[in-house]
Amino acid sequence: MTASANGPLDAERHLHAQDSQRIYQAAGNQYIYDRPSPAAPMVTNTLPRGTATFTGRGDEIRTLVGSVTKSLGAGEVIPIHAIDGMPGVGKTALAIHVGHQLKDRFPDGQLFLDLHAHSANQTPVDPADALYALLSVDGVPPAQIPQSLDARAALWRARMAGKKLLVIMDNAAEHGQVEPLLPGSAGSLVLITSRRRLTGLRVRHAALALPLDTLPPEQAATLFVRLAGRDPTGDEPGAVEELVRLCGFLPLAISLLAAKLRPEPLWTVTNLVNDLAETQDRLAQMHAEDIAVAAAFDLSLGKLSGARRRFFRDLGLHPGADLDAYAAAALCRTTLADARRHLDALYDDHLVNQPDHGRYRMHDLIRDHTRNLAARQPAAQRERAVRRVLDYYEYVASLADRHFAVRPRPPSAGAPPAVPDVSGAANAMRWMRAELANILACTAYAGAHGEYARLVGLTAALAAYLGLTGPWHQVIALHRAAALAAERQGDRAGRANALQHLGALLRRTGDYPGAGQALDAALTIYRELGARLGEADVLNELAALGCLTSELAGAEEKLQAALDIYRDLDDRVGAGPALNNLSTVRWLTEDYGGATEALGEALDIYRSLGDRLGEAHALLGLGVVRQMTDDYRGAIRTLQEALAMYREVGYRLGQANARLYLGTVRRQTEDYQAASEALRDALATYRELGDRLGVANTLKHLGIVQRMTEDYAGAVEASGEAYTIYHDLDHELGQAGALENLGVVRRLIGDFPEAARDLRQALLIYRRLGSRLGQAEVMNHRATLFLQWGDTSQAMTQYEAARRLALAAHSPLEEAHALEGMARCALRQENQDGAGALLREALAIYQRIGAPEAVRTAAQLKALAPPQH
Repeated sequence: MTASANGPLDAERHLHAQDSQRIYQAAGNQYIYDRPSPAAPMVTNTLPRGTATFTGRGDEIRTLVGSVTKSLGAGEVIPIHAIDGMPGVGKTALAIHVGHQLKDRFPDGQLFLDLHAHSANQTPVDPADALYALLSVDGVPPAQIPQSLDARAALWRARMAGKKLLVIMDNAAEHGQVEPLLPGSAGSLVLITSRRRLTGLRVRHAALALPLDTLPPEQAATLFVRLAGRDPTGDEPGAVEELVRLCGFLPLAISLLAAKLRPEPLWTVTNLVNDLAETQDRLAQMHAEDIAVAAAFDLSLGKLSGARRRFFRDLGLHPGADLDAYAAAALCRTTLADARRHLDALYDDHLVNQPDHGRYRMHDLIRDHTRNLAARQPAAQRERAVRRVLDYYEYVASLADRHFAVRPRPPSAGAPPAVPDVSGAANAMRWMRAELANILACTAYAGAHGEYARLVGLTAALAAYLGLTGPWHQVIALHRAAALAAERQGDRAGRANALQHLGALLRRTGDYPGAGQALDAALTIYRELGARLGEADVLNELAALGCLTSELAGAEEKLQAALDIYRDLDDRVGAGPALNNLSTVRWLTEDYGGATEALGEALDIYRSLGDRLGEAHALLGLGVVRQMTDDYRGAIRTLQEALAMYREVGYRLGQANARLYLGTVRRQTEDYQAASEALRDALATYRELGDRLGVANTLKHLGIVQRMTEDYAGAVEASGEAYTIYHDLDHELGQAGALENLGVVRRLIGDFPEAARDLRQALLIYRRLGSRLGQAEVMNHRATLFLQWGDTSQAMTQYEAARRLALAAHSPLEEAHALEGMARCALRQENQDGAGALLREALAIYQRIGAPEAVRTAAQLKALAPPQH
């Protein structure tokens, strides 16, 4: 467009906004041009007035002012600064505020030019018209102003050469509109505001971008209080904070609601909060006279092409909070290339954000606006779009599930237009992690709209991944919903699958009765359906539960039945986990050779299947067995190998388990710092996952480390918390371990009666469970208590009993502890020869198993030796 009779006149008026136009400044965070009025005398300072209620933006102001100050001080070219952001975020207010702070440094003029890229009932200012106005303000007679754009731009640059000028170009459409208006002087400052990211300006003129986000919560609350003129203490606590959250921390929205509240003395902030919370259309509440948040958004949408506007509208139908180009292509029924092109353009227009590369998210209020627009479309059209995106997530999740599930289900949904790369466990894990919130949102949508088959399908595709990563309380709720949905659909197999997964997770979170009920129900359905694989899988889960409830005989019986089915069906996939569980039963009954044999067989199966996760499980079991047989070096090596594999596949529970056992081995080798670090890392993961048994186990061993490092208060606290959890879970073996450590700590602090009570209670539990190793440990501790009490005879009796139990349990460590204690009793009885013989026997064991106690025992033997003459 060339300069017209009205164009230059309008452009001149834009330069005189301070004197000749009505301006609404929403708390100094939104500048809105209303309508032109007759021309006013030209002045060299046309900055709109600032506002006393300008709030926040300290970091952005420091960045701008600091950049300009640095350039002025160094005599360098002052860079162009481009402030961009979404509608209503306060770009203009920031530019005007900074302009007033810096105007004295630019004595040759301060100009404000509204380019009207997004103004109601206005077309964007043509660069030729803008130059006409700029040259007129600089005193060029109209007859001497050239006609062509290039000539006007050249004259403008020539007249500004050597001057120090401040120019604010507000509301720019794109870099082509701004570029001809740039003054040629190196000492001039140009501030540009735009709803678009002016990347062309950055490339051609090295402009510095300053993206403006919504206000931080604290600044947003301060802005509202200042504008509303209210004391927020008169409202319910947190009312202001909730209000600005519902405003999306957007300055324009905050300003409009504050303007509604200020003249109404009987209204409260809580009234506005309730109005926003109850309405189906928040945006309808955010207006004042002819100014509205929705209208500001519409101005941006009006600049989009028809295809892009439809694409953006349909994004509002997405159930989740963010999406990538693949999901957008499925939702909007377009190609992947077109989806990327549309999303990148919307990002440049600040209609979507890109917090992570390739992932797009709308501001809450813009999302509300797009949903309002989408709601105006025919219901059938909306339903088809949502169905497409649900199909997309179910299909890709099923593909990714192949890397996590023991028996993955084939995709039930049709293939979408484009599918991301989920080949390989790492890619599948990365995709699941990025899309988990969206898939959960899809399950919520399916449940709310009665799409029960969809809910079952999505949950089945998520089950294995969520079992690996947690948090389990969320997953449990999902499996309960899936079981109910399958029942409503008459899908008995789907219900059994959901109940099986539910039972496994309830076991992990410590709800053993609930786990048993869910698994028994699943077992009944599988048997009625004749589904032998399902039956075997549930038997395996029930056996794992039996290991935790001390029903070891029943657990081994179930495992043998499961293994028989797996072998009949030649199903090695199920046989591996069953052998792992069988090894647990065996080491709990102190059959370490049998445990090692089962784990070796499991390891062969996993390696032949290329199952890295299963291999890690088997290595973890081997590490535990080696630890329990006092092979510390072998245990550490194997556990570290398992930990590396768990990291590789992203299995957080496995990582926590490996760290737990590494912590216990490090403690046994007296590397207390490494032990504490490993245990605390494990504890944090267990707490995040909701694994109460893991928390209790870690606290128990952490308490032992604290006892060994003389942090007795910490040891009592950790062991006490562990005992409480074990008691809640009815986990007797754990209770005995916690009581054992409490008894030792209380002996060390001199509380002998309580120490004796705790140790006796622990001994009774170990006897009831048939744990000879546990009994040997407690008998050694009780013997030490008797020795400290002065009852040498009783102490010797206890040590001898501990030695017999240790031999029966194949525990060289506890045998050596007993021998060392017997030597102390012999010394009390002044039997130095006997003490020396016992110490030499203990030392030989310590040295054989690589125990750190060897150093201490060798020193004791040296002290017993007669002096050399």
